[in-house]
Amino acid sequence: MAEARTIDVDLAALTREDGTLRTVLAWGDPVSVVDEDASRVKVETTRYVEQGDGSIVPRPETGFVKRRAGRRLVTVPAAGSRVLKVDFVDVQQGDGTLIETPEGRLLTVDGGDNQLFARYLAARYPGTTAEAPLGIDAMVVSHGDADHFAGLEEMHRSEARTDELLKRVFVQPSRVFHNGLVKRPSSVAGSKQLGPTRKVGGETLHTGLESDLLAVPDQELNAPFKTWKRALKAWNARRPIDFRRLAQGDHDAFDFLRDEGIDVQVLAPIVTERGGVTGLRSLGDPSHTINGHSIVLRLAFGRWRLLLAGDLNTPAEESLTADHEAGRLDLRSDVFKVPHHGSAEFSAPFLAAVSPVVAVVSSGDESARKEYMHPRATLMSALGRHSRDPAPVVFVTELVAFFEQVGWVKPRTVNGKAPKGRDRDFYAFRRTAYGLVRVRTDGERLLVYTNSGQARLKEAYAYTAAPSGEVAPAELVRA
Repeated sequence: MAEARTIDVDLAALTREDGTLRTVLAWGDPVSVVDEDASRVKVETTRYVEQGDGSIVPRPETGFVKRRAGRRLVTVPAAGSRVLKVDFVDVQQGDGTLIETPEGRLLTVDGGDNQLFARYLAARYPGTTAEAPLGIDAMVVSHGDADHFAGLEEMHRSEARTDELLKRVFVQPSRVFHNGLVKRPSSVAGSKQLGPTRKVGGETLHTGLESDLLAVPDQELNAPFKTWKRALKAWNARRPIDFRRLAQGDHDAFDFLRDEGIDVQVLAPIVTERGGVTGLRSLGDPSHTINGHSIVLRLAFGRWRLLLAGDLNTPAEESLTADHEAGRLDLRSDVFKVPHHGSAEFSAPFLAAVSPVVAVVSSGDESARKEYMHPRATLMSALGRHSRDPAPVVFVTELVAFFEQVGWVKPRTVNGKAPKGRDRDFYAFRRTAYGLVRVRTDGERLLVYTNSGQARLKEAYAYTAAPSGEVAPAELVRA
């Protein structure tokens, strides 16, 4: 039987028998060892091949990697690997993050509002069924905007695609965490869009905070929430889900990760108590309020800290910065998922408190209707200015995607007719590499890299961290 191993160098060339390159594998990638000798290891791995319909087919691929890179073994037994993997997925205008722990536990944080996150999971974890779904240990929805959670429902929708088996993914969340704010139908007046409120001492508090989303009547949900509820109901019928509203200090929600040495702190949303009334304070209009009360997570593994900041805005960032300066929490982090797709609304003191080494902006152009000019130039420059590294790394998911020029094409027709607004020839580009930003760490060393249009090209950076927390660039280990 082939031995399960993982790649244990930053980047490893997978070659054919004659030494020509097949692809490049990265730290933590799984391989099965077929044979080996003193100089190289014959392995089987998975290659992802895009089809004409856009689906991704996982294909077994055999090749050779070097046995050693200097004194370091290129492959090590999978059971001994301690690599935490974090993938920031290009879901266009939205957020979608997958975290895989060394023991194989999975957490999703948001999921965009289209098929891209579901398609990514279907390709990475093929062969799921209703009887053997992909277990999601925690499905975190940072806040109730559709560009952060509607794409999760696409996973459930994909189950019905019997004619598109490669696009199907069956998942089973054990826990669903959210911030408690539920959007009402558009017919509900603005002040009541997020449910009941109370005015206490001149401050408006949103008091209608929900925990079990399945208990909220359909008539109190807007269209995206109603659709999301249907998916949750179906998953819950297969196996009961633990629903929980998170707020600052609810770190115990992630105690199931502690046996792996992973600590997750919930830094927001911040609950306010006034005159015996508890709620989330209004930050202006409903959109501003729900964004500002995003769930903020700070994940610690070994010497590294990862901050996931939802769609925070200036008032929320100022509150967190005040807590940081007062010593009530610590914002300083090495890897930073930037709030709100790189919006122009940000707090410089907040960025200074985080002082990231690596920052990731999740954004993408879709249509004129969804054009927000994200990320803003001012935000990008501020990230560089407030990094604690003299050569900060800032990735944007849409910019690390690769588009191949196709040329002039005719629109696809149905019954001889093209879709409305697409009845003329157009100049096309094909996306051949999605905008994945990948982080890998064993708690001591950290690698961040992206793919490109060529198998051999990766934009990659490595770092080491001292026990004091100081971070230093490291030379990439290649084989």
